[in-house]
Amino acid sequence: MFRPLGEPELVRLDDDALIAYVRAARLHGHESSRVALAVLVYGHWHNVSRRVALKVPPAAVEDVTSEVLVSALQSAFGGSSQGEFHVWLQTITTRRIVDFHRRARPVVGLDERLAAPEEDAMDVTDAVERVLTRLSDEHRRVVELVVFAGLAASEVDGVSAANVHQITSRFRRALREELT
Repeated sequence: MFRPLGEPELVRLDDDALIAYVRAARLHGHESSRVALAVLVYGHWHNVSRRVALKVPPAAVEDVTSEVLVSALQSAFGGSSQGEFHVWLQTITTRRIVDFHRRARPVVGLDERLAAPEEDAMDVTDAVERVLTRLSDEHRRVVELVVFAGLAASEVDGVSAANVHQITSRFRRALREELT
């Protein structure tokens, strides 16, 4: 029998118990499932922050960590174990880090490109964009995570490390061809 719990009681539960409670509360259509998910996600603030700190400048760590947690609260975790929760939260963390690096790329207008002495840099940027547009969504995601966000091949979810190396190798080869 499902018994709704308040936030003070939820805070005392471990991850497994919180995950089970989220599932039971959703099954019974009870609003406390969102509170339980928030308690679960915020309990991992430190781990998310530490992971983000490895990939973004120190000044942006708190903002990116907050984005991760907001994204986690807005999405629906449907798993049933700690392992699934950690993979789900890691995927969200990785995507917010990639989003940060995408936003950090300066956007240069046409007038600035024509006047800029760094024509070679713009050629490289244009070549990268051309090669990226030819990739599938999954391969583009892998390239953005490994080549641009600096993740290790083993940190890319859903793709083997060997496949990640092949994808990034083909991207680099295509980029060299595009630049020559």
